[in-house]
Amino acid sequence: MPRTAAPPALRTAPVLAIVVCHNGENWLPLALSALRRSTVRPRHVLAVDTGSTDATPRLLAEAAEDPGPGSAPVLSGVVTLSSDAGFAAAVAEAVEHAAERWGDDPGSWLWLLHDDCAPEPDCLAELLDVATKTPSATVLGALGLDWTDPRLIVEAGLSTDASGHRQQVAATGEDPLKVLAVPSAGSLVRRDTWDALGGFDPDFPLLREDLDFGWRANAAGGIVLSVPAARVRHARALTTGRRTADAVAGPLPTANRAHGLRVFLVNCSPFSFWLGMIRLPLLSVLRALAFVLLRRTGEARAEFAAAAYLLSGRGRLRAARAHRRRNPRPGTVRGLFTGRWTRLRNAVRAGVIGLVRRGVENDVALGRVPETVETESAWVTPEALDARENRPVGPDALPAGALRGLSSRGSGLRRPGTLVAVALPETPAPVAEETLEAGEPEAAPEPELVFVEVNRRRVLAATIFAPPVVLLVVMTALGLVVNRARLGLDLFGGKLLPVGGLGEIWSSYLTPWHAIAGGTGAPASATLPVLGTLGAAFAPIGGPAALVAVLLLGDIPLSALSAYAATRRLRVRRWVRAVVAATYALLPAATAGVAQGRLDVVVVHLVLPLVAAGIAGLLTHADTRWLHVSALSAFGVALLGAFSPLAHGLALAGLLIGFVVLPAPTGLARRIASVGIVVLLPLALVLPWPTVLLRHPELLVQGLGGAASAVSGTDLAGLDPGGPGAWPIGVAVIAAALVALVVRPTKLAAGGLALAALGAGGLVLVRLVTATPMQGGTAAHGYAGVPLLIVGAGLLWVVLGSWHRGGSAGIPATWLPKVFAVAGVVVFLALAAGAVVVGSQGPLRAGDRPSLAPEVAAELAASGRSVLDLAPDATRQSGGRLPHYGDDELAPTPGTPTRLASWRRDLGQGDAAAVQRGFASAAVAGVQYVVLPPGVDPQVYLPLAKDMVSVAAPTSDGRGVLRLLPPAGQVILISPEQAKAAVTGGGAPGNAPGVAPVRASLPDVRVRVSDGPTGRLLVLAAEQEAGWKASVGGKSVPIVPAWGHQVAVSVPPTSSEVTVEYPGTERNLLLLAQLAAVLFTLLTAVPARRRP
Repeated sequence: MPRTAAPPALRTAPVLAIVVCHNGENWLPLALSALRRSTVRPRHVLAVDTGSTDATPRLLAEAAEDPGPGSAPVLSGVVTLSSDAGFAAAVAEAVEHAAERWGDDPGSWLWLLHDDCAPEPDCLAELLDVATKTPSATVLGALGLDWTDPRLIVEAGLSTDASGHRQQVAATGEDPLKVLAVPSAGSLVRRDTWDALGGFDPDFPLLREDLDFGWRANAAGGIVLSVPAARVRHARALTTGRRTADAVAGPLPTANRAHGLRVFLVNCSPFSFWLGMIRLPLLSVLRALAFVLLRRTGEARAEFAAAAYLLSGRGRLRAARAHRRRNPRPGTVRGLFTGRWTRLRNAVRAGVIGLVRRGVENDVALGRVPETVETESAWVTPEALDARENRPVGPDALPAGALRGLSSRGSGLRRPGTLVAVALPETPAPVAEETLEAGEPEAAPEPELVFVEVNRRRVLAATIFAPPVVLLVVMTALGLVVNRARLGLDLFGGKLLPVGGLGEIWSSYLTPWHAIAGGTGAPASATLPVLGTLGAAFAPIGGPAALVAVLLLGDIPLSALSAYAATRRLRVRRWVRAVVAATYALLPAATAGVAQGRLDVVVVHLVLPLVAAGIAGLLTHADTRWLHVSALSAFGVALLGAFSPLAHGLALAGLLIGFVVLPAPTGLARRIASVGIVVLLPLALVLPWPTVLLRHPELLVQGLGGAASAVSGTDLAGLDPGGPGAWPIGVAVIAAALVALVVRPTKLAAGGLALAALGAGGLVLVRLVTATPMQGGTAAHGYAGVPLLIVGAGLLWVVLGSWHRGGSAGIPATWLPKVFAVAGVVVFLALAAGAVVVGSQGPLRAGDRPSLAPEVAAELAASGRSVLDLAPDATRQSGGRLPHYGDDELAPTPGTPTRLASWRRDLGQGDAAAVQRGFASAAVAGVQYVVLPPGVDPQVYLPLAKDMVSVAAPTSDGRGVLRLLPPAGQVILISPEQAKAAVTGGGAPGNAPGVAPVRASLPDVRVRVSDGPTGRLLVLAAEQEAGWKASVGGKSVPIVPAWGHQVAVSVPPTSSEVTVEYPGTERNLLLLAQLAAVLFTLLTAVPARRRP
């Protein structure tokens, strides 16, 4: 421990040293030995034992015995107190005992020590030297070093912020620094200042008494200095949990937080006090709620208890403030507090140093460890530091994170000399069995530390030039180039309909009945709550539409970051991971999905790497936070299922196959629970959408994007799903995976092959199974984009496996990584070239979305009727507007696709009777306007439809619009003659008499009909399906189908109250179950703090 070969001649100073002890037998011998070897001996040394139950009393008694002639005992005396006496009471008792025993002789200074702190030989000399040079200094503190490794700083100067949080401040270099307070361990206090201030506040039995005393010393006009040249080793047994706090009634974190608030409130200004009495309890409650959400229950309890401590009066705040006002306060503490900007600056510095440490740890894990500190990538070994004449002290030896909240005045991020401590991987040596006693546990070896210099190059390498930052910048630029023809915050075209506003998204999801395709009670897609929740953050710039634009335009950089983050646990060089992630971002299936407006493919592209990594971790790693990982994986699988049922099914298939095939890294019960959560919880998270999948299994193959055209085998071999936006250049990825598999097969590559095989199985399913789309049409195949993404991810996983360090593959030849690196860059450049050339093609575009003329939109809003859109790719009927995103995912009633197809066929034949029949049928179904296909002149329909239509203002993109003239509405009352035709298979009335519109809105209709003839029908512009309920005069009546598909109710001849409604009770219950599942997932997905 001493830094000199032999101690110099001893001298005595007028100092009373006080050593406070409590069950410190593990540290007390070294502490007493350090006092014995001090170059400057205190005049008197008193030990205070606060009810120790271990060997501490015996050790103190031996130290107080007379060793014989020629030497003096280490201790001048021992004072014994009960175990409920805190540090403040112990020091006060020692000072009083010294005054009674020696009068004024003990000295003009008090040196306060703990039984777990050992001052270095020149510690007291350095403190006294600074005190001599600075007469106004009343309190001086030593630098606290780690007990086992004195290169690590654990304590320095103290400060606090306006919320009572303790902060530490270290000086740069060896010069003393003026601070608010210093730690009590090793502090030197002027005796007259101690007497004037009344010593430590007895209301601080443990913790924060030093901070309070330093504040009062500064306010009294003195100076408090932190002296880096004076050093003590401090085990911090109390705060590290190696010693119980018998003097504190409650938990130690509670006392620590409550005392921190009390320090601020009893010493601040009157204005800050009264404001703090309102502000601090409220902030404590808010922080406690945040800690509860983060599952940090101990800190939450501490915040709640601290708020109760303040509000209950147990802190005796006003009495303490009155006591402090008795002492003169000529001094100031201005500039000694930790402000918000200082905390932010410290957080930035700690974050940067943490990034440097993480990069060094990754290098160490890969076996690339520099050797000496003199080189540019310098390392400082413990032996080299011990051999140095002037070893680093202060912040130069401070590892990132070793001193939380540490600030350094006057030092910036570019200041060289800061060292970061990194633990080398442990390689425990074999121990003979006979060397261990029976039942004696083997002590955990201390990790070997190395210190790396945080110079400018390392800071830049960890921030600006870090692989993820470079990856983000490069891929963002590439994404802008690829999407140069569609830059904007409102995208549409191809498979992407215009996205509605935030309110419309949520209204469409929560309502039990939708005015789409003539009306349907089918649940909306689970994509809507995702867009509605995340789109709220984009409300100032466009809401969900802006979110969709960011996902599509930012697919390349976002998916690259997703793949890079998903591989963070692999022992692969970060730049290799970055190149592979960039290659994944440019897979042909992804660029084609963006160009064609397939949001489902884009979301799968973004989420797939994280979900695959989470499932692989559950199956292969033993993690104590299994519930957190399971919940996150379930959330990812649910996100896949919301946008792509096929991806959901393949993820569950891979999980179940891995559960059966792979050995369990943990207990079977925990593994079954993890798999059960990932399998069942996503189904609850997307409720009630699974009920639609059960009725329409074709969605599993065709997805939300609908059917796709045929694609050649050449395109599929090149990972191209067909259509605009991609070239089949993915064959380069297949070639790279085959070469990697042949040259250096690894165990990790087997997982990639399994993932690629899973995707291949999905591809076979998509290409072999044909089904009729949910919205009608001819049987067709599904889109191959999602399976090809899974295949590409698996192949790139195989490539990463060839770079993986460790395992049975051995160390590759020195030339092989260079060849692989060049090949990887070539593959990436090939994919990038293909994306730049053809990625901007496709129907997806930005600009003003198609809209109806203002007068047309106003009339639709007033009437509530619908629009029939004869788009080139589909026929859609939507209530009060043009089709929006989510309409195509609503399952229509069984006969609706056929009816819509017949309308389109009738209107396109050019036959007057067919045209009139189509317009009449559409009118009674609630259609008020018909938007014609592009290029069709609305004037051609006037002679065919006669007086049934008129030409309205065209849409914003120039498409013709017709207004239907027959009397109709959301609800109509038809005469007995028309009712008979409606229920017996007759045609729609058109302009025939006997139709009266009723002022009512769907789906809940409540009207009173007047007296009239028998046989009238009240008809709704809604498709008949299960769930409709009707009553007349309070009595339930059956639903009558009108024209074979619309909801109708028979009306009595007398005046009656008629009610027709679609309650959707079952769906509302499923929504409540979904909400409960979301809350459970959010609470369990928050990671619990890892315990050392």
